[in-house]
Amino acid sequence: MRRWVVILAGLLVGVGGGIGMAAEAPPAGEPEASRVVARVNQAEITYGEFKRRLEGFQRERGPMAPEQWRDILRGMVQEEILLQGAAAAGLDQDAAVKARLEQARRQVLIEELLKRKVLAVAQVTDEEARKMYEENKPLFGTETVAASHIMVKTQEEAEAILQELQAGKDFAELAKAKSQDTASAEKGGDLGPLSHGQTVPEFEEEAFRLKEGELSPVIKTQYGFHILKSGARATVIQPFEEVQDRIRQSLLQQKQRETFMAFMTDLEKRATTELFEDRLR
Repeated sequence: MRRWVVILAGLLVGVGGGIGMAAEAPPAGEPEASRVVARVNQAEITYGEFKRRLEGFQRERGPMAPEQWRDILRGMVQEEILLQGAAAAGLDQDAAVKARLEQARRQVLIEELLKRKVLAVAQVTDEEARKMYEENKPLFGTETVAASHIMVKTQEEAEAILQELQAGKDFAELAKAKSQDTASAEKGGDLGPLSHGQTVPEFEEEAFRLKEGELSPVIKTQYGFHILKSGARATVIQPFEEVQDRIRQSLLQQKQRETFMAFMTDLEKRATTELFEDRLR
């Protein structure tokens, strides 16, 4: 139901202008929930019903300006007109429609029960999130490797430089003299610590494959041809502030599962059930 109501609300600009509606200024203060804000034939729409609809829209879309409230009310009026049209057509007595309504009723009741007995109970405290972090710090570590490189335009240049390095030439001096990556060349080719996902795959693969101090073969990337020298490895632990939302979500899902299973087990123990699986065939 909510899906088509949202769609209906989106059509208000095109079709809502033909509905007559009183343009009285609202009374000062918060209206009473029972105050009638619209009427369709003999059916009344109250401020309480309107407010619940408004709050639903705001949960999904964010704050809505008061000048948009009229459109929401128009949508509720159109919904009531359609509902009365369905009743006039006898759809509320149609067997297939009744079955769908019953299924919707069951679903709403189940959702509300779980909301109150599971979701409202399964909450995560600051202490629980912090404890999870402190006891599992390695899970929040990021592996890094220090790396330096020399980049040139052609493979021939790169191969020649690699031969010089293998003959004992200083990496930093050759980087300063020949690398076309000017930002790192000034620092002797130093790129600093690299983490997974920070650079192109072919470059990253070699950086993490090499042992400390080892030279790579010539690497071709979209930027040119590189010789890479690997440095020290380290594991950097992310601060709690950077991962606390992920921790909370993980703990919340775990708590919700555990709370649901305990709640379901208790209900099943108190219920008398019979399964006739042989009758399924």
